[in-house]
Amino acid sequence: MQGKQFVFSLLTCTLCLSAVPVVSPALNIAAAASPAYKITYKLPANPEKYLFLNVQMVSLANPQTPATVREYPIKQYLVDSTGNLDHYKLEFDDNRKFVTSKKGFLWNFYQMIGIFPPAYPASGKLAELDRQIDTLDGYSPEGLQARKARAELELNARIQPLIHAGYVKPEEIDDGIATREFVAMVFYRAFKDVRPYHGGIDLKDSENEAVRWAVESGLPGFPVDSKGFVFPQSPLDLEPGEKNFPETYAYDRVFQFVQLILPGKKTASGWAYYQVKLLPGMAPVQPREIISVNGKPFAEGAENYSIEQTNEYQNASRKIAQHFIQRFPQLLEQARKDALKPRVWDWSRDVIHHPIFAKQVAAYRKNKSSQNLNAVYQAVRAHYNLSIRQDSAANVKSVLDNVK
Repeated sequence: MQGKQFVFSLLTCTLCLSAVPVVSPALNIAAAASPAYKITYKLPANPEKYLFLNVQMVSLANPQTPATVREYPIKQYLVDSTGNLDHYKLEFDDNRKFVTSKKGFLWNFYQMIGIFPPAYPASGKLAELDRQIDTLDGYSPEGLQARKARAELELNARIQPLIHAGYVKPEEIDDGIATREFVAMVFYRAFKDVRPYHGGIDLKDSENEAVRWAVESGLPGFPVDSKGFVFPQSPLDLEPGEKNFPETYAYDRVFQFVQLILPGKKTASGWAYYQVKLLPGMAPVQPREIISVNGKPFAEGAENYSIEQTNEYQNASRKIAQHFIQRFPQLLEQARKDALKPRVWDWSRDVIHHPIFAKQVAAYRKNKSSQNLNAVYQAVRAHYNLSIRQDSAANVKSVLDNVK
């Protein structure tokens, strides 16, 4: 279908979604950085799409009260499970392998939920293991065995409540990588009632509703390439394409998105939104997403990263940051609303021939006035979660003029 050429747009690592615009002037600001380069930027009319946020940047007025009172972090689990008391020399790689695995993902998913009591055995075996580990030589066969047994109990205590809640099935759990399909299915089972799937995501390589839901919701780690492939058996990644080597960043980002943009607080009565306040000194944007060097996006020039230390770049960054900080409550509210909307996938199907836009489309095609164009544009923005590339009057005009 001709409209499909406009369809695919890559989701970036931001927590931004689509948009009814926050009204703000589109300001052009330029500073001569040196004879060799020029730094410019344009403050976006839809800044919520550029929103970047993680839990370390905010305070929560309604934090989760975890049911787990026993202190046992992933770091200790890795020491116990590997039997390597010198684990800290290998901490980065061991942590990467675990948090990108199915069991590691489920561990962090359990921690995110927070309110499920751990399913420890009633036999008191855990206390006995703790005693043995405190008294035995850590390098002895008995000490290593006790540590591994404790790690297994702690892991099972976190996975069993998720099985009981129906978020994961026992036959789905193994020692493999947490693929896009696996992650999508766990999140979809948890959130499909508060964030249902609207449909219309026509992936070339997956009919799995959970995967399509993840793409529609804008979950980080599920980028679709220009041909419509998501590669569901690949690990999470912020760049499109088939991947074999898992990295932790996309797994971190997907949890940040779910907690802060979706209603990610589990309560006894369902899911609720966290009440979020930006911490002092935190800017909910990455200026490099907005700044240009010599008229080209900052990210397109690998050599540009040396420019970040210049006074010109820092001044521009501060002004961009202040613009976002002042608008943060409205940006977060809009991003949350947009996360619940459907996506434009096929412009012909989703806009040109969609009955809710029929009147506006017909009016534009009759006289092609800027007023009629804006009416279509605003109606589409209000209904859909548009990507950055889709969200412009110029793009909508191109669709109206060229898509049948």
